[in-house]
Amino acid sequence: MKRNARFRLIAMTGMATILAAPAALAQERQAERQDSQAADSTQAGEEEIIVTGLRESLRRAVDIKRSADNIVDSIVAEDIGKLPDQNIAEAIQRIPGVTISRDNGEGQFITVRGLGPAFSTALYNGRILATENQGREFSFDILPAELINRVDVSKTPTSSQVEGGIASTVDMYTARPFDFGKTKLVVSAQGNYDKLRGEVSPQASGLFSTTFGGGNFGILGAFSYIDRKIEGRRIFTDGWEANQNLDFNRDGTPELTGVSLPTYVEYGVNETNRKRLSGLLTAQARLSDSLVFTVDGLYSKLDVNDDNKVFFVYGGPGDVRSGTVDANNTLTSYTGIASGPMFTNQIRPRLAETYQVGGNLEWKGNGPLSGFLDLSWSKATDDTGGNQAWFESNLAAPGYSPVGVSFKLQNGLPMYSGLGAFDTSNAKVGYLTYEGVSVADEIYQINSELKYETTGLLRAITAGFNYSDRKKERFSYKTPDALQSVFGGVLVPQSVFGEPADASNFFGIDMFPNGFPAYAAADLAAYLLTDAGINASSNPAATRAALAANGGDFGVALVPSNSGSAQERTIGGFVQASFAGDLGSRAWSGNIGLRYTRTDVTSRGFGQEIVSITTPPGLDPIVNLSAPQAITEKGKYDEWLPSANVKVDLFKDVVFQAAVAKTLTRATLSDLLLIRNINPRPRERAITDGNPGLQPMVGWNYDAALTWYIDRSSFVSAAVFQKDLKNLSESVTTTVQILGLDFRRTRPENVGDDRIRGVEFSGQYTFTGLPAPLDGLGVQGNVSFVGDEGNTYNLVGFYEKGPLQMRLAYNHRDAYEQTARGNRGQPVNVAAYGIWDASINFALNDHFTVFAQGLNLFNEKTFLYSVYQERVITYESYGPRYALGIRANF
Repeated sequence: MKRNARFRLIAMTGMATILAAPAALAQERQAERQDSQAADSTQAGEEEIIVTGLRESLRRAVDIKRSADNIVDSIVAEDIGKLPDQNIAEAIQRIPGVTISRDNGEGQFITVRGLGPAFSTALYNGRILATENQGREFSFDILPAELINRVDVSKTPTSSQVEGGIASTVDMYTARPFDFGKTKLVVSAQGNYDKLRGEVSPQASGLFSTTFGGGNFGILGAFSYIDRKIEGRRIFTDGWEANQNLDFNRDGTPELTGVSLPTYVEYGVNETNRKRLSGLLTAQARLSDSLVFTVDGLYSKLDVNDDNKVFFVYGGPGDVRSGTVDANNTLTSYTGIASGPMFTNQIRPRLAETYQVGGNLEWKGNGPLSGFLDLSWSKATDDTGGNQAWFESNLAAPGYSPVGVSFKLQNGLPMYSGLGAFDTSNAKVGYLTYEGVSVADEIYQINSELKYETTGLLRAITAGFNYSDRKKERFSYKTPDALQSVFGGVLVPQSVFGEPADASNFFGIDMFPNGFPAYAAADLAAYLLTDAGINASSNPAATRAALAANGGDFGVALVPSNSGSAQERTIGGFVQASFAGDLGSRAWSGNIGLRYTRTDVTSRGFGQEIVSITTPPGLDPIVNLSAPQAITEKGKYDEWLPSANVKVDLFKDVVFQAAVAKTLTRATLSDLLLIRNINPRPRERAITDGNPGLQPMVGWNYDAALTWYIDRSSFVSAAVFQKDLKNLSESVTTTVQILGLDFRRTRPENVGDDRIRGVEFSGQYTFTGLPAPLDGLGVQGNVSFVGDEGNTYNLVGFYEKGPLQMRLAYNHRDAYEQTARGNRGQPVNVAAYGIWDASINFALNDHFTVFAQGLNLFNEKTFLYSVYQERVITYESYGPRYALGIRANF
């Protein structure tokens, strides 16, 4: 739905009228406010000895929230590098309206107020940080929580903020040496225990900061290291084939129509190592009384090595001989034919590196002028290309008959029986490949700002300029088709098999009491490259020729049609006026501004046509393409983005805030690429294209909030918001015919408008008025209602008294639809998810603290399904994790 233009004009005009209230009302209240702030300051100073740790961090977060003219929520570390979670995503999931998605059980992407990861802009010390994933979405697990001192989530923008986040702008701040003015040393070490893996992993962090030269120079360095060993278990179907007709006796008359059934079901045991080494270095120099120069650098390396042993069964509508359905026409049981059983070793690494280097020159003279100039470079890479593997084998055990396999839903999960003994003596090689996509993201940025401050109604005029040049490259690699099938049917030697994958009690379904056979892709590849392996192929001479043409092994080659780059050059500027005064006896403040941005997009790739499709016996089809031809497409757009924020003290300690702004989110970079991915499998034929002509998604945001600040650590707040969106980018699927075959072609397009409305309630309270020892209790909570996008709520209880600090947290998100067109062209839904975390800290003395943590205490599962919960897509668990450690602070 579209917002009426007259309403926008009225909203902006009304906000400007509030901001232009008569200056004559300002004087009396301003003096009262200064006296009150001085009193608060004195009181804070008197309590400083008592109010430390977690409670002090809550105070600082409340101070940020109360002082900002726009609507912002913050997480502040209670001490340098002491955010209470593994990474930034897990830390900010406590903020109202923020939820996260996980990779290997660890938070990676955020969703804010029902809008996905691409709708939030992530800043690191005010700069956009390159990200290693293929889109624009920022991977928050790149940054350990230990390196970040504060995170602000701005839910309403100001014109001075870099555009890009319709949902929010997330700014992560690190400490600077001038923040301390003295020498500071913090070190921490802990052991992490992941219950499913059953191993202890090391984790350590440290920070050193000092100033010298009379306090005019400073240097700060920090690092974080973790080598986490985890294990996951997963059931995966890749979606359900909908609207199928089942003809049991093959007489041309289907017994069941409109049925949904899975194409295949995977059962995976994934041993994963997550190793992350991160560090930052910051130097500051006070060049004069009015000029400070800061240079800082960030490095983070994340290696995720998935070793996924998978057992799967493949079947389809034509294989069913009898079956039953439920009221949703979901196939709940059947007998028939099934290919397999099969098993694979799927290697799915993530080899990410992130860099940023920046320099900032900040000037604040004795007069009304101040400003800064900031230059930075950032780069992120993921060298996964060629390091992924899929090595598949068919068990083909003696005595196994593909007829008579039974399928049923047990405890809501798919399972099979009648598969025969898991005997590996007749196991044969199937499809195999090394593959993967490498990504490089590089950003050059210039940000500048000049501010003129004054007194009276108009407090400041701020203007600024920004420029960025961002290039995202994608390189797809794969073992040549000629080598993917030449070993089909070769017996797998028994020496290749290692320990069976431990899949006993697999989510309560009794398919694998003794596990299932497993091997390492590298071991099978090594055997196949020997004379014995080559001679076992159906045509050894052709096999040797194919290997020789590929350098003698299974090495990968670039897939031009699935590779490309998108480059964005953005130039922009803003002007913003800040106001403050009094309405009678009540203070108010706000800002109104206008930002302009222009973006030029250049997409480069390779065009290739499908020449033919061939199908080797018993294997997947092979697509033969024409020679690649380099192609380039360009696009451009510009936008004017007005915004206004106002804050009014309605009563003593009761603050009303309102905002209206036009915002934009650019199309995610992976959608802008000139790429084409082709899946020729008969039941899955699909083509996925990019679209460099995508326009940005634009939103008009309307927000209002009412907050009662009970004391410096306590508040309750209610907020309402509405986002009117247009040019939404969605995947559009059509049917195209190529070489007489029907393919589903999916391409992102700007389609339609939408409106999101929501309500948020939040608060925190410290029970300082209770008698000891109960005066150490406190509670935080919030709830966000956004309808179909998934309601959320959080609840945190804590206790802090003397040397003891305890914390128990619960985070919940209701079920929601992730996409209307996902796996097999069907909707993908995410089930409700709730997770419990706990921690306890005990200070041995002023310098040493021991602590323990428990995360995902009750082993919550990740559950994705299609429309109805019995249509399982993913059911996954990485289990609880625990930590025990010690921290030193000097």
